[in-house]
Amino acid sequence: MAFHDPQEGDPGMPQPLNHPLRTTRRHWLRLMAAGGSALGLAGLARAQAGYPARPIQLVVPFSAGGATDVLARHLARSMEQSLRQPVVVDNRVGAAGAIAATHVARAAPDGHTALFGGVGTNALLEYTQPALPYRPASDFVGAGNFCFVDFVMVVAAASPDQDLAGLLARAKQRPGEVSYMSAGPLGTLHVAQEYLWKLAGVSLNHIPYKGEAHVVSDLVSGRVDLALMTLSLARQLAQEGKLRQLATLAPERLRGAPDLPTVAELGFPGFAMPTWNGVFLPRGTPAARVGTLNGAINAALRDAEVLHKVVGMGISPSAPNTPEQHARFMQAERERWRAMVERSGVKTG
Repeated sequence: MAFHDPQEGDPGMPQPLNHPLRTTRRHWLRLMAAGGSALGLAGLARAQAGYPARPIQLVVPFSAGGATDVLARHLARSMEQSLRQPVVVDNRVGAAGAIAATHVARAAPDGHTALFGGVGTNALLEYTQPALPYRPASDFVGAGNFCFVDFVMVVAAASPDQDLAGLLARAKQRPGEVSYMSAGPLGTLHVAQEYLWKLAGVSLNHIPYKGEAHVVSDLVSGRVDLALMTLSLARQLAQEGKLRQLATLAPERLRGAPDLPTVAELGFPGFAMPTWNGVFLPRGTPAARVGTLNGAINAALRDAEVLHKVVGMGISPSAPNTPEQHARFMQAERERWRAMVERSGVKTG
C-alpha cells in the first residue's frame, strides 16, 4: 500500500489520501493474532512515577451510545490498564462538539482532562464557525490518533438510484429536488458532501438532522434520498433489505466490503473523506504527561481485545503513533479541511 505523507502533498488541495497513521489490515490482524494486551512499558513506567494522580476525564462531544462514544469507551477501558487509574467518559453534547472542546481547552493543563476529538472539533469548526471560543491549532496538544472512520453512501432499497452515477444524473435533471442528510449544518458530513456535489456539478437539497433516531426511517420511507453511514450500520441494514450501498468515501475499498467501489473510482479521482478520532489535551500540559497518555493510547492500539472491538464496528484502528507524528497529521488535516470548506462553497456562520 502506498502511503501519502502530508508534508509532501500540495497544501492547496484537500487530499484525504492514505496516511502513515492509517494502519494496514495485515498489521492489526497480526496484533490480534498475538492475543492479550501488549501494554506500553514506557507509558507504564511514567505512570508509576506519580501521574496520573487521580481519575482522568475523557470528554466526548457526542451522546452516549453513538459510535464515537462506544469508541471512546473501548479506549478508556484499555487506558485504565496502562495508567492504573479510572478513565471516566464524560459526554458533553452540543454546538457541533464545541461545548466539549471548549471545556477541555479551558481545563487545567495537568493531564487529567482530555478530549476524544475528531474532525469537527479539532479541524473543521475553526473554518465554519468564526466565533468559535477556542482555537484547535493553538489551544490543544495531541496525545495521539486512535482510529479512522470511513463512511458509506446509502439510499433506500426502493430508491430509483441503482448507483452513484444514477443518483447524480437524477440530481442534474432535477436540481434541488434530490435530498441528502447530515448530522447538522456546517458539520463534517455536510461540508464533505457539498464539496462532492460541487465537483459533480449538481445541486442537492441538504436536510440536517440533530440525531440518528429518524435517519433510517426517513431514508427508508423516502423522506430523504441519500445518507452517509458507518460500514457496520450500512452493512446491517443492507442485509436486512432496507438500504442499498452505493459507494464508500474511504480512500480505498473497505476491508469489510471489498465489492463496494470508492467515490474516487466512480469518476472523482483523489476524492475521499476519512474521518478520525484522537486524544487531545489542553495547551501547556507537560510533555512527560502527554507522553504517558500517548503510551496508553499505543498500548490500546496493540491490545487484541480493543482491536477486535474496533474492527468489529467497521472502523480502522490507527497505527501506533507519536505526539510528533500526530502533530504533523493534524497540521495537514486542518489545511485539508480549510481547502474543502473553501471549495465546497458552503456559507460559514
